[in-house]
Amino acid sequence: MRILAYLLFTISVIMLVSCEKNNDDDVYSYDLSVTGDTTNVFSETGEEREYILQLISIPKITPEQAETILKSSDIVFKSEHNRFSVSDSVIIDNTIRLKIKCNENIVSDTIADRIDIVIAGPDLTINTSFYLSQAGSDIRYEYKIVSEYMSDFTIPDEGGVFNIPIKCSRIKYLNSKYVLEEPCSLSGIRYKSSIVNAAWVHSDRIYSGVNPGDYVIELNASQPFNIDGKFSWWVGLFSNNISIYNLNIFHNQTPGEEYFIGTSSFFKSEILQ
Repeated sequence: MRILAYLLFTISVIMLVSCEKNNDDDVYSYDLSVTGDTTNVFSETGEEREYILQLISIPKITPEQAETILKSSDIVFKSEHNRFSVSDSVIIDNTIRLKIKCNENIVSDTIADRIDIVIAGPDLTINTSFYLSQAGSDIRYEYKIVSEYMSDFTIPDEGGVFNIPIKCSRIKYLNSKYVLEEPCSLSGIRYKSSIVNAAWVHSDRIYSGVNPGDYVIELNASQPFNIDGKFSWWVGLFSNNISIYNLNIFHNQTPGEEYFIGTSSFFKSEILQ
């Protein structure tokens, strides 16, 4: 009996050691699952979202074991193009809870970026990534014209050549918010001129000044005049068919046969370069 008992005890010890050895020799594979909205674009005005990264192990380990592994590892988060930032990451059991934020988009294009996650430790190495995107912003420009003469200009009866200085600036709005105002060219703006019952002495043109945004409208009414009819004259600037500047020009007629001139009408429309 003593011999039988000794043999049974020896077999039990051998089996126990074998089981422990098998557990120590298990090969574990790890992966991360991402929980959170990765499909819908972030708001163009900026947004913050919460995400949960769950450590998955094969064979399965306990949440406590997973937490130990994660806390003993180096964890790096990276936004490939620095469009997004990661903050407030905390390890709880087998999960990493974090926040991902993007600031206001300053361009009209949709922004796409890749979030890279690297976990490296004595027990595991994981490299994974997922993509996020942000909607393009609404960027609007508004032209502003400033001049001493914003609506009317009267030419003396004797006529002459007159220069009307104007300053052009462009106001930028981002998602309906004011951003800045700066001098700008009138390139792409339409210049219009209308002269009804004009004497041949009347003409106009626009040309650029020395500094950015500076322009001059030249009005030419080289002499007194008298016509048979009503005279009208205006010049204007238009952005996408919206008036940004309009000037009505008045030149009183001078009675007398020596000032009588035949009439015609002129209309001019050109895109400024």
